[in-house]
Amino acid sequence: MRNISTEMKVGLFAAAIILLAAVITVKVSERAVTAGRGYELVAVFDRATGLKIKAPVELAGVQVGVVREIDLFDSRRAKVTILLNRNVKMSADSRAVLRTRGFLGETYVELLPGSPDGEILVSGAEIADTMTSGDMNTLINQFNDIAGDIKAVTSSLRTMVGTDDGAPINRIVSNLDKFSESIKVMALNNQGNVDKIASNLAEFTTELKSMLAAGRSNVQESIDRIASITRKIDEGKGTVGALVNDQETVEKLNSALDNLNETMGGFKKLETEIGYHTEYMVNSSDFKHYVSLNFKPAPDKAIMFDLVSDTDPPPRYVNRTTDVTVGGSTTTVQTTTATIDRSALRFSAQLAKKFYDFQLRGGIIESTGGVGADYYKGPIGLTFEAFNFTTKYGQKPHLKAHADLNLTKNFYVMGGADDIINPAQPVDYFVGAGFRLVDDDIKSMFSLGSKALVK
Repeated sequence: MRNISTEMKVGLFAAAIILLAAVITVKVSERAVTAGRGYELVAVFDRATGLKIKAPVELAGVQVGVVREIDLFDSRRAKVTILLNRNVKMSADSRAVLRTRGFLGETYVELLPGSPDGEILVSGAEIADTMTSGDMNTLINQFNDIAGDIKAVTSSLRTMVGTDDGAPINRIVSNLDKFSESIKVMALNNQGNVDKIASNLAEFTTELKSMLAAGRSNVQESIDRIASITRKIDEGKGTVGALVNDQETVEKLNSALDNLNETMGGFKKLETEIGYHTEYMVNSSDFKHYVSLNFKPAPDKAIMFDLVSDTDPPPRYVNRTTDVTVGGSTTTVQTTTATIDRSALRFSAQLAKKFYDFQLRGGIIESTGGVGADYYKGPIGLTFEAFNFTTKYGQKPHLKAHADLNLTKNFYVMGGADDIINPAQPVDYFVGAGFRLVDDDIKSMFSLGSKALVK
């Protein structure tokens, strides 16, 4: 050590100073924007093309950190670890975006702050919302695709506007030229006919003008006669004048009109109700449909009509007598056949009388004789019907009972049991729904329909 020259000592001292300055420069450049040693956050991007370690991290255009590490994440994406200044607080709904400065600039990370009231990310947390702006390679590929499309369009235009006569645009121009030439030839060939039509129109307008001038005096004469008649009626002259001006005649006419209004009053008070409901038969898995039309000449009287569609109606029995000859002797054989017509419609026509909350009715029910009773109290209604009393072939009377619940003024739901004592099958329970419309509802419906037609 004693033999080391002064020059050597100066050189070693200078080298140590340079090495120390380099280390300090690296540390300072890394932590210049991360006062207080900073904290780390993680962001995962689909790609990190062009991003380098120590690339800047900016917030609102101000550098607030650097990129610490870039790793591959789940073999598909890029995991970027950034070092941020302690004074910078990022909420959980913040966003990290990879951007590039211009066409040839560096790639950096831009932070977009989230809600100021959101949860603050701590060291090691992940910024879940990330996005990568387009890099140069992506833009170049897109420009190449656009150029290819433009080339295809220009090629198509070149084909359409070609120099030969077979090009579509050339054919269109040629056809227009031929069409205009044909119109010109037609006009020249029919010049005489056109002049003749114009001459006929001129003669017609002249004759029409003469007719109007000749008829003007007749029109004035008719107006004068109408004025004379109305003046005589107003003065009481003639039969019509006497009828119009005689007070006794006017009173008798008014009395006759009052009597006619009283006679028609009963028909005006006739309330009409139309309705429809369907029943789903649980046992037979069929639907039964009813269309009804009811008239109420008085609050306690009603005339009721129904049209019924039933895919599982009761059978109809037909007796047939046949002579059978065997071995010279003839025997008469009588057979009974049961048939079911599933497409036939049945109808009901009944008269009803109401007693307080009860209503009794009778007549034809589903194309057979029958009776029924109804009970109405508030939104609830109970109904019982008995019809088809034929028992010749072992049948039982058709009994039906159900309850109704009014959901609104017009709509209701129902449920009950049909053909309760039929020995051939178990009780067929059913559920259903329907609606009914009275006079005011029908008028409103037709009013809306007429307005829709006018529009």
